[in-house]
Amino acid sequence: MNVFIQGMRRSGTTILFDIFWEDGNFDCYYEPLAAANKEALGGGSGVHSVDYFDKIRDCRKTFMLRYQQLENVDLLNYGAPRLPILEFESDVPDYVREYIKFMISQSEHTLIKFTRIYCKVRVLWEIDPAAKFIHVVRDPRSVTASYQFGKNQKNKNRYPNEKVFFKKKSNYSAWSSFPFSEFILNTPEYSHLKESEDFMRILILWKFKFRKTHDTGKTLFGENYLLLRHEDLLTEPEPTLRSLYNFLGRPLPDNVLNWALEKVNSRSNLFAPDNPLWGKAFKKLNMDEELSISGYKY
Repeated sequence: MNVFIQGMRRSGTTILFDIFWEDGNFDCYYEPLAAANKEALGGGSGVHSVDYFDKIRDCRKTFMLRYQQLENVDLLNYGAPRLPILEFESDVPDYVREYIKFMISQSEHTLIKFTRIYCKVRVLWEIDPAAKFIHVVRDPRSVTASYQFGKNQKNKNRYPNEKVFFKKKSNYSAWSSFPFSEFILNTPEYSHLKESEDFMRILILWKFKFRKTHDTGKTLFGENYLLLRHEDLLTEPEPTLRSLYNFLGRPLPDNVLNWALEKVNSRSNLFAPDNPLWGKAFKKLNMDEELSISGYKY
């Protein structure tokens, strides 16, 4: 069985990867299209003391020996930070396909977590149409605050109060958000929003990436597509995990459940959840359908 995870950056994909890493029955690959040149203990979460990118770097070395047409290993960083615009392509070069095929050929059960392949879900389906596809989504307000404030809220001083949070315009680019939003804002559908505030740019990314992942994933993978809300995993870890493993057709291991009950933190990162500017932004972006599909009601 092959399992593909795709979710927007800051949407909770890493904690789900942590859970599968704890399972031990899957050959797990963390962000194989990332730069992978910096240490990432627990993928940056620190929940596990292992650097997930060690495995990616070793995999790339072995792959390079077998696929000698690839001259530079850095080309396997297909998207940000090397070249963000690559993430908006609907296809990939042969070497990226062969790289993914190489990973899933190593074990009977493989899991790969992505944040860069939202426009390329069809590529995964073409590689393995029988794979399970998990689409991780998180409340757009939480995602926006996470982008604005940064990891561990290290940049919260940029947005010291609600007025600044909702009104500030800049070229701030956490997780390449500025070049991503610039690309989307230059498309006909979004061009009328070019003067958007910082927080609106993140919501635009949320809508765009949700739509791309959901529409193609649901259409192609069908019953093998699962929409998983990050908040459900945080607030109801046991029923959410049982439902997840039922989707995979596997029993939920006791060690996975016990680990999740101990490690998963239900703390919310919502910022100014009752501020009416959220609702006005959702209306301006025509997000009703996306919010309804993902189960967020306002």
